[in-house]
Amino acid sequence: MKDLLNHTELALNIENNTLENALILYTKKIKILQTSHTNPNEFKKLLYSINIFVYTYFCINSSISLEDLCLANLKHIDICHSKEDLISLGEEIIKSYMKVIHNGKTISENKIIKHAMTYIHSNIGKKITLRKVATHIHISSNYLCYLFKENTGFKFCEFINICRINAAKNFLDNSSNTLDIISFNSGFNSQSYFSTTFKRYVGVSPKEYRKRTR
Repeated sequence: MKDLLNHTELALNIENNTLENALILYTKKIKILQTSHTNPNEFKKLLYSINIFVYTYFCINSSISLEDLCLANLKHIDICHSKEDLISLGEEIIKSYMKVIHNGKTISENKIIKHAMTYIHSNIGKKITLRKVATHIHISSNYLCYLFKENTGFKFCEFINICRINAAKNFLDNSSNTLDIISFNSGFNSQSYFSTTFKRYVGVSPKEYRKRTR
């Protein structure tokens, strides 16, 4: 189940422009899903997961703005209903990200956002506020808020949550720490808020995620 939930390797192949490897990984995920599910809604969930993961991966790691493509893919998933069509759509989603990313037309070179992201990742376990980040990079809070939405498609607080969830997934995958410790190390002020936020973005609770990926 770990291969089904973790899309990091898929995103890396998209980043490296290795389409054949990306499609092989995707096919493995489909085969895993087919062994236990026939309901098209389960395949929709997988495509939603891949789409939002790849989108956030490039927002966080490369400052690439892919909001329009992500929204277009979501619309395609919504109107697709058969299992066979959804499987084919998944391949097209992977190809679409690869094409746009390597055309280079949507790459943001905003140095302010890059500095902000570096600060966020370096302090993910601490309290991070818009004012604190803005002060660190010497701009106004309002301007930083505008730049985040413009360059990533996310509001500042939502972007912080996504970074914290990705940090938590890494802890869940690679440590045996308890959930309260992982919650604290990922920057959440309570385990209940951590669990609620994790499930909203990942689709399962932290406990269930760990169980599925072990």
